[in-house]
Amino acid sequence: LDANTTGVVNAAAVTTLTGTVAELNTFYASSGISGLGNEAVTISDTTVSATSLNTLDGNTTGVINAAAVTTLTGTVAEINTFYASSQISGITGLGNENVTITDTSVSASPLNTLDANTTGAINAATITTLTGTVAAVNTAYASSGITGLSNEAVTITDTTIDAALLITLDAFTSGLINASSITTLTGSDADKATVRASSGITGLPGIISSGYFTQIGSDI
Repeated sequence: LDANTTGVVNAAAVTTLTGTVAELNTFYASSGISGLGNEAVTISDTTVSATSLNTLDGNTTGVINAAAVTTLTGTVAEINTFYASSQISGITGLGNENVTITDTSVSASPLNTLDANTTGAINAATITTLTGTVAAVNTAYASSGITGLSNEAVTITDTTIDAALLITLDAFTSGLINASSITTLTGSDADKATVRASSGITGLPGIISSGYFTQIGSDI
């Protein structure tokens, strides 16, 4: 209809819109259609990007029914924004979607938040670098809901850490673990020795451990 006339189409009587996200966003973006902004929306896509969904969410104050969606794609931040909207009733029908993320570098904490937002599988195969606390990164690796991880470089943010947790993290990834933020290493002597011997853990130039400073070259 919009293409059939150069006049303005008054759509103020519309209370519900249906269609693909692309079609709906085109409809809202048209300067030839007026009276929109509070419609309930039912989308028909099964696979959709979080960016386009967040755009659609911004186009209407009405509720968006996303029950048809089985796969979401986008960055962790974009997808978490989408899920957060559902928690304030902007978008319904979510909670079991598969997710394909596009990030190459991501913090473990929002990745774990995303994992809690859906019972579907999260494909994290594009990730090459994970950052965060050892506890958060280990949680991401241990999750049965997150796939595609095992060879990422990891930059940890802890300053004090139990060596046993570092050993667990070292086993999760074949990538290098940058532990340069650590100033204090705790745990058993055996676990500390394992950490010191690992070729997969770097950046430990000096550790205050058991009340004294230890330095052996560029590692501990």
